[in-house]
Amino acid sequence: MALLRRLAIASAIVFVLTSAASAAAAPRSFYGVITANDPDSSEIARMGAGNVGVLRINFVWAAVQPTEGAAYDWSHYDAIIGGAAQNGIRVLPTVYSSPSWAAQRDNYPPDKAHESAFRDFVAAAAARYGQNGTYWSTHPEVPKLPVVWWQFWNEANSPSFWYAKPNAKQYVSLLRVFHDGIVSGDPSAKIALAGLFLTPQVKNGIYLDKFLPAIYRRGAKPLFDGAAVHPYSTTPAKALDAVKQTRRIMLQFKDRKASLWVTEIGWASGGNKTPLTVSPQRQAAYLRKTFKLLAAKRGRLHIPGVIWYSLRDVPGGVWFFHTGLFTQDFEPKPSWSAFTGLTGGSATATAGPAGSGPVSDPGLGLPPLP
Repeated sequence: MALLRRLAIASAIVFVLTSAASAAAAPRSFYGVITANDPDSSEIARMGAGNVGVLRINFVWAAVQPTEGAAYDWSHYDAIIGGAAQNGIRVLPTVYSSPSWAAQRDNYPPDKAHESAFRDFVAAAAARYGQNGTYWSTHPEVPKLPVVWWQFWNEANSPSFWYAKPNAKQYVSLLRVFHDGIVSGDPSAKIALAGLFLTPQVKNGIYLDKFLPAIYRRGAKPLFDGAAVHPYSTTPAKALDAVKQTRRIMLQFKDRKASLWVTEIGWASGGNKTPLTVSPQRQAAYLRKTFKLLAAKRGRLHIPGVIWYSLRDVPGGVWFFHTGLFTQDFEPKPSWSAFTGLTGGSATATAGPAGSGPVSDPGLGLPPLP
């Protein structure tokens, strides 16, 4: 009897541990990164080797149509999206910024006179890279990994990205245009709201707990399939609390079906000292803890993916220039090993599983997405 009791206890322990591991496990598509600048082929290959599942990029209208009425030039994004697909990486485009001919500044939304041109642009983008996109039919040599999710703008509750005064009414008005364009280009596409910063501490910034409810009150619920949050916090536990807070707001508006993306999260390992600046070792520990916490809650909170900001450090003292998994010289930090430890990818290999096509630096002079 004693032996049977010990066996029963052991079996129960194994069951609990297995269940816990299963709850925390997440598919490759859960693990994402964003690059401060558009990635080149070596960066895409390194991400492929590391089993990055999603690459979030800034999808710039001016890069495709620099002058009003010009024919669309997709070459820049063909290289990125095609190169990512060759490395098993799905792309999440964030459509942010306006050409100089459509707005006074690049971080203004397009003016009323150019909303139809904006709609045409996003419709053409979805028709090219979506489920039945012309890019895939004209490039049969590239594994088909269509764009499924399209994100509308970045941190629209901050004047840094919705210049100069964020406005939920204005955001929802343009969201309708964006929605109509995307679904006309790809009826199966999904739309994510801008990743909202929790508490933008700048003049005219609107806290998430005010801005997101205002979006719902403007009748926007049918216009998107997922919200998004940027829960930058001093610890992983507080980041999880921010995600839970966002989901609670969604539930207040009876939005149980919508997904909740974490389209940016990260800690710096250098630059000017801030509450979000830690040692390289702690950066790795926080990355590991954050992804594990969110993976364990992904079903309950309906989280399709988490995006680490960013892949690689860039020059400058600002803290978010140093959140990379790699240094400026493309040397891996401990956080890259932590990331690949979660994905099962290689921390040392420099080539992706199928290689990648050439990707050029856009040289657009746009700010990174902090």
